[in-house]
Amino acid sequence: MDIFEKRLLRFLAGYCMLWAATVILSRTVLMLNFIPSGSMEGTIRTGDFVLGTRYDIGEGDIERYDILVFAPPDEPDTVYIKRVIGLPGETVVVCDGSVYADGVRLDDSFVKNPMNTKGDGTYVVPDGCYFVMGDNRNQSDDSRFWTEKYVPVENVEGKAKFIVFPFKNIGAV
Repeated sequence: MDIFEKRLLRFLAGYCMLWAATVILSRTVLMLNFIPSGSMEGTIRTGDFVLGTRYDIGEGDIERYDILVFAPPDEPDTVYIKRVIGLPGETVVVCDGSVYADGVRLDDSFVKNPMNTKGDGTYVVPDGCYFVMGDNRNQSDDSRFWTEKYVPVENVEGKAKFIVFPFKNIGAV
């Protein structure tokens, strides 16, 4: 084996190890998502690329206001990104532009436009599920409008953490 063949083999071995590490990390630790719609405008813009984590999505790891990447129950082959509003066992009331969980008005400082009354109602979140809404509430297809209103923890693929592209939008979400 000459020097060229040895270098080629080393390069190919290094490339294969890098490829394997990337595949393992992207399936177990990190995820990258392109945002195709404006349902999270105000926080995440249409066209942003968001880096998320996969390791912190168990039932005890998800908190109110986390931004989740998930398969909605009505469209299991689609990926959505929305903010957690209701936790397992809570009663969420959406009324006259405000949202309440178990009678406490929730923070909506991340919502840029006043919310219309479409989707007003009372929602009781089952155990093991979450009630989610987009930050652009008037343009969001979310829990309020689905036939199956709640996202089961098994449908959660990750938590959005950082906008990584375009560079002008880089930052934590």
